[in-house]
Amino acid sequence: METKHPLEIEYGLTAHELLDALQARFRARVTLEGAVAEVQLAAQLSKLQYDGTIGRYEAHDEDGKHDFTIFLPKQDRQVRIECKNVRNSSRLQVEVQKTRTSKGDPSSRYYAASQFDILAVCMGKKTRNWKQFLFASISDLKRHAEYPEKLAVMHPLTQTNSIESTIWFDSLGTLIAEKYPRP
Repeated sequence: METKHPLEIEYGLTAHELLDALQARFRARVTLEGAVAEVQLAAQLSKLQYDGTIGRYEAHDEDGKHDFTIFLPKQDRQVRIECKNVRNSSRLQVEVQKTRTSKGDPSSRYYAASQFDILAVCMGKKTRNWKQFLFASISDLKRHAEYPEKLAVMHPLTQTNSIESTIWFDSLGTLIAEKYPRP
């Protein structure tokens, strides 16, 4: 006898019916794509933990908190990671802002540059490979024009820094080695 998934039991639908419901609804699909990106990033973090690049990691599913914290070996430093999906548009870019604005604070939709250390961008919408990511250090990302303590909303994934090298890494391990060298 096949065991039902807890969601099949909770909603009284088969797994196939649940997947059809997700596929047919735009907002549900956006939420699913965010979850897929986070699961794929967690798989990469597990590999980095296994090979010793990171000591361990924690996933967070809380409003107002970054998605992951990684703990570097032989360092007290915790590195915070926010996970986003590449924007589904003709330009290769990522949108970095929250879903809603708080009443009375027009800048609340923008992320503070101090909220996380690394931006992980899942490229699945463009490449159909949901395991492919680009990574950037927040210190290299552009700031909002009106609120300099906040990050700009749109970031091209071909962005360069002042010495004309890309700020994007296709390997989190490489970014960690460069930006957080071992003592």
